[in-house]
Amino acid sequence: MLVMASPIAADSHYSSGSDQDPDTYSIGESLLEYPFHFQRRYHKFKEGSYPFPNDDQEQARLNDQYLIFKAAQGGRLFFAPVHDPRTVIDVGTGTGIWSIELADSDLCPNAHIVGIDLSPIQPKDVPPTVVFEMQDCSEPDWGRPLNSFDFIYSRSLCGSLTDFAQYLITARKYLRPGHGWVECCEPMSQPFSDDNTITPEWTFAKWEEWMDFATQKTGRPVRMAHKVKQWMIDAGYVDVKEVVTKVPIGAWPADKQLKAIGKVWAETVCNSLAAASYKPFSEGLGWERDAIEVFLADTRRSLQGKKSRVHAYHKVYSVYGRRPSVEEEKKLGWMAPPPVPIKRIAVNG
Repeated sequence: MLVMASPIAADSHYSSGSDQDPDTYSIGESLLEYPFHFQRRYHKFKEGSYPFPNDDQEQARLNDQYLIFKAAQGGRLFFAPVHDPRTVIDVGTGTGIWSIELADSDLCPNAHIVGIDLSPIQPKDVPPTVVFEMQDCSEPDWGRPLNSFDFIYSRSLCGSLTDFAQYLITARKYLRPGHGWVECCEPMSQPFSDDNTITPEWTFAKWEEWMDFATQKTGRPVRMAHKVKQWMIDAGYVDVKEVVTKVPIGAWPADKQLKAIGKVWAETVCNSLAAASYKPFSEGLGWERDAIEVFLADTRRSLQGKKSRVHAYHKVYSVYGRRPSVEEEKKLGWMAPPPVPIKRIAVNG
């Protein structure tokens, strides 16, 4: 089922631009010796697996993006019909903001929440039911008991995985049969418009085309949110649903709330262009930094100017599904082999 927001009405008095992201052991000092690229800091654990920075500037952007998407989705933390989960894992937790907000809410009062990421950038002062660990979710073995999680949540993994479909296959075997849910919240990098105001000449559209090409070339595509539903079905989940939310790029909507969201989102996108582009454009396209900066300056102008009538928005796909019961899995032929345990790196707790 596709739940799609209706077309966003544009504010005829506003125009928004020119043309134009069971054993544990302590973190070793070596894992905190972060590499740098174009003066931006990147993760050390599994170096190169994630093409975007982890520095303070990027952490602020991640939090802003989270809050914008949450506002656009009506303040919801998730859509899956999860009932009183006891074990929750937040995959690609980033700054840990979702895990912390979930623990502070009354949605899952009995849940123990584990947030995993490649970077130990999460705060130390967290609710007692939250713990953060360093782990690579692309590994086929998560070193955890099978059938143990009630809810597996992830967001914005686009651009960081070489095989998103395999991630869903791996996640399924760690969910409780019959009752465990997985949910993926993924933004679509491609901009859309309901009134065909996006043209090939719009620089931001050009940037996204290059970004798609570069990440396809490096093997970690960003344009994949629209594929998650089918991947989830193919991975053996049932009751799969898809919710699509529109997030305007710029303050062009007539609706006051969407106008406010769009204004902040356009600013956030502008602030994220360098972090998103540096590695994909230099490693995937072979561009020098000067060429990247010139192109990014043009791209920012296309989002910040006052003459454009481009009514663009991004789509955020929230897709969730349930792991079948043992009886259902037998009928479907899905049998997950037990993994060999591996160690996890504790960040706190």
